[in-house]
Amino acid sequence: MPGKREFDFLIIGGGLAASSAMDGILQVAPASKVALVTEESEPPYQRPPLSKEYLQYPDLPRTLLHVKPEGWFEEQEGVELLTRQKVLELDPAAMTVTTARGNVFGGSRILLATGGRARRLEVPGCDLPGVFTLRTVEDSEAIREAAKVGSKAVLVGAGFVGMELAASLSVHGVASTVVEALDRVWAGTLPPELSRWMRGHYERQGVEFRLESKVEGLVGGDAVEAVELRDDWLPCDFAVVGVGMTPCDGLASDAGLAVDDGVIVDRFGETSHPHVYAAGDVARFPDPVFGGYSRVEHWEHAREHGWRVGRNMAGENEPYERLSYFFSRVFGLSLDVVGRPAMASSTVIRGTPGDGPCVALGVFEKRLCGVVLIDASEDIENARSLIEMRAPAGVLQIATARDASLRELVQAAARLDRD
Repeated sequence: MPGKREFDFLIIGGGLAASSAMDGILQVAPASKVALVTEESEPPYQRPPLSKEYLQYPDLPRTLLHVKPEGWFEEQEGVELLTRQKVLELDPAAMTVTTARGNVFGGSRILLATGGRARRLEVPGCDLPGVFTLRTVEDSEAIREAAKVGSKAVLVGAGFVGMELAASLSVHGVASTVVEALDRVWAGTLPPELSRWMRGHYERQGVEFRLESKVEGLVGGDAVEAVELRDDWLPCDFAVVGVGMTPCDGLASDAGLAVDDGVIVDRFGETSHPHVYAAGDVARFPDPVFGGYSRVEHWEHAREHGWRVGRNMAGENEPYERLSYFFSRVFGLSLDVVGRPAMASSTVIRGTPGDGPCVALGVFEKRLCGVVLIDASEDIENARSLIEMRAPAGVLQIATARDASLRELVQAAARLDRD
């Protein structure tokens, strides 16, 4: 094929999963030729700071977000970073991709690490100036600029984006109202008890909420001026929609790969076509703890899954069995979530949120299903162990009967399973 450039490994995407996969490949096969093909103009960068530190501090340069030190890609003999190259077509039979510029790249192994795109509201006024989503560094910068001149924001969605933005925008003196269709905040992440406490914590910082509310439209002339609810109008200087993301699995679907709200992969990261892999936000993988298939949209999973799949592409062939965790830092609190505490039928809370370390242990069907740590990040690995082993609910009796550490609960859970 005239003009085709060949690599040993071709990575489509420029985020953390792509960069981590590259690291995994080079650790196993250091002499390989690897290409990262991305439509973004930046080298791979960290996304969590976009809603936190990068948004809060206007003097931070983009380079502090980059996964690799400045100049790293230029120094690598076997690695090529191809920016501003949007891939339009994947041909798994020929093992090639074609970009919008007409370039054709081939690889012996191809990885899809295309991530996702922020969902938008399909309501009148959704395209008005001053209505933002948050997914890229440009999005964060645009919101930061709006916060410099605006004093009121409406944030649609009380998940990670909306809740982190409410805390970050307060640094700029912006008063936020969070609109959520469900009856509580962080409903997909926290058990009801902690969800209620977190709402109160935010309200004490001046954040307002409109729960069980649906956005009917966004209103304005040259820019958004208000958000219309079913029974209310919320004036605003700008609005941010944080209602989740849609996986960028169109390349895989068009190429005939198995897709179901993400690209289906096996335990090693391989798709339904041999030698084509997927990792990170776009991949739906066998859940090592809860069974079935999962798709995880968070930094730690992108890093670990990308790294493991990269090593497998290079020939290691080890299954991905890591339980990822979610984290956030808001209004002076550290929040770490392991497993699925929102599905708990009962929850035991040790400590008082906001007053020293606090741990919530959730149970579903007589097994621990999730752990929430507030200001207790040092217990992440113990929390992970409890969920990975699906500790029996009997450990809660130990947790409530005496002041046992999570490490002691891990040991107790192992004994209960042996007995």
